[in-house]
Amino acid sequence: MRRSRPVAEPYLLVCVPVGLLVLLAALAACGDHSIGATQEAGAPHAAARKHKVLGQERIIAFTYLREDPKQLRSLTFCAPTSPTDWQYWRGRGVTPAVGQTWFALLNPPADVSKAAAHLANLDYGGDPNPVVCIDEFGFDFGGETDQKSAQILEEAKHRKPELCLTVWQMRGPIPEALARAYRKVVDLVLLEAYVGDQANYWWIATQVWAARRHGLLRKTIVALALGTGGNPGERWATTNEELEQQLRFVRLVAPESPGVGFFAPGASPELLARADELCGHFFEIPADGSGLPAELIELHKTFSQRQAQATLVCSPLWVEPNRSKADPNVLVEPKTMRVCLLNLGNQDAKDVQASLANPVEAGGQVFAEGVAGVVPARSQAVAVLPVRGEWKVWKTWRLAVRAPRCEVLLFDWR
Repeated sequence: MRRSRPVAEPYLLVCVPVGLLVLLAALAACGDHSIGATQEAGAPHAAARKHKVLGQERIIAFTYLREDPKQLRSLTFCAPTSPTDWQYWRGRGVTPAVGQTWFALLNPPADVSKAAAHLANLDYGGDPNPVVCIDEFGFDFGGETDQKSAQILEEAKHRKPELCLTVWQMRGPIPEALARAYRKVVDLVLLEAYVGDQANYWWIATQVWAARRHGLLRKTIVALALGTGGNPGERWATTNEELEQQLRFVRLVAPESPGVGFFAPGASPELLARADELCGHFFEIPADGSGLPAELIELHKTFSQRQAQATLVCSPLWVEPNRSKADPNVLVEPKTMRVCLLNLGNQDAKDVQASLANPVEAGGQVFAEGVAGVVPARSQAVAVLPVRGEWKVWKTWRLAVRAPRCEVLLFDWR
């Protein structure tokens, strides 16, 4: 994690292209502000209320196992399951979910109506309380594809009101476009938080902060990854010590969450058994951070204590192009990059500028830049940057965010 010193004096702003102004106005009109936010929902340590999710008082989710999940004793949510197994699982007090990937919902020729009908007409094996687990949403921080995803969820619920919707949220903090649909029609949100070393704990902290702010944390769980696998830069929990530390951190940062989940296709039988054992007593794990190293306690304080000055959190991992609602594999023209920003401070971040550059080994040229404007206090926003050049290496770009009298916390696990 790199800290940028607060800028002491204002400086000359880059000119805002007309196209950017049009995009910002359109986003504001549709509710996903280039700068914008709902009010923060709930204090980090508010007393937990009894609140059932999918009829369960606690959600312990094990998903995509290579081992037989029937051996696990702690689980209360299992996905994906065979449609014919629902009676067995419900007889054990477990909520089963039929699996669904985003490909059939978002890839052409699927439109909102067809995608919603696909969800409504899946084979649920006659389950009177059907559940689908969709893997995964969160494509462009509130861009065209995220807006389409939100519409699909609402239309599916309209078509089949008894259908319980559970979704995986990838790529960092939940944007407002998806949060509105999640609040309205989604029963459970699983936050992908596949981490191993301490630098990656920023990912968990930021996702939880955003979910709480959107009023979603009481039906949201952090989903950790067990065993081997992952994208470059990820290192999943492979030891009992790493697993226990992650669970302690989740309890510290999200005490009001209804549980925890695991994506575990690469978990060994021994590691899976240890996760099962720990989750049998998950809510007995102290929520005070005991047993955690000092740096993780300090990380929690960064997000739980109100910062007096404007404090922006950002990452090159939170940058996505605007993807077409017709096909998420195609980018909207003219191309723009969407940069997610969190403001942890009690002051607005004003005159925010952002730029993206290729890595030094690929030339180092700036290829997208613009003025984000104002990020209100205790909120999140999306900066929309017009692309003026060519990016040469996907997801290795360098992000720079600047604002007067503002601290910038930039994290990256590469």
